Amino acid sequence: MIVLWIILAIIAAIALLILLGGIRIRIIAREKVKVQAVICGIRITLVSDKEKKKKEPKPLARCRNPEAVLRREQRRQQKAARAAEKKRQKALKKAEKKAARKRQHAAAKSMQPSPNLKENLDMILALLKKLYETTRGKVRVRIRRMHIRVGTDDAAKTAILYGVILQSVSCILGFIEEKFTHLSYRDGEISLSPDYVSGHTAADIDIAVSIKIRRILRIGIAMLLTFLKEHDVAKEKARLRVQNNGDSAAQPEK
Repeated sequence: MIVLWIILAIIAAIALLILLGGIRIRIIAREKVKVQAVICGIRITLVSDKEKKKKEPKPLARCRNPEAVLRREQRRQQKAARAAEKKRQKALKKAEKKAARKRQHAAAKSMQPSPNLKENLDMILALLKKLYETTRGKVRVRIRRMHIRVGTDDAAKTAILYGVILQSVSCILGFIEEKFTHLSYRDGEISLSPDYVSGHTAADIDIAVSIKIRRILRIGIAMLLTFLKEHDVAKEKARLRVQNNGDSAAQPEK
């Protein structure tokens, strides 16, 4: 009985951690881009900025009995050939079953009309509207640091490029702030300046995006229900379209 209560307590703790915990994506860009994810306190590096170390080849060992090595290699190759043939036969059987299921699915699908491009686009538009509705304000964006220095080998080009980048960054941040979610940052954490001395462009960016897991579950359930609903609506529109086309074709010409 004590073991059961311990198991239930562990399950409840995990469920509480999932519901109250969150997911945070941190994007750090300097010379290279680094992306980290923190899920319930567990840090995972998705994109690393460290260079991969090249593995040096191991030195070849001296062979004392070449004939024995050759026999082992022949046995290994024969075993690998038998395994490859067995895998090929298994893949062929699996492909035949998949093709049979595909033919059955195609035959069943041919009995009912499929949505056309317009009906599919209407379904996608409804899904995008629902995604925007359910995610707006649910994602937290924290700009820890965004320092950009714009520079080229020519002062005039630097001024033009600085104006373009300044306008682009302002438009992107303004769009996110107005349409999607509130941006959290402090004074001095965002700066964009021209650099007429060094002659090159550099950026130091650190952005954290976080969302609660319970909100992800809620968004996923809402999107799934919306997809099922809109998919049925699209199929119904396709059925009515085919029915109307059939009725109009069946009418005699006057």
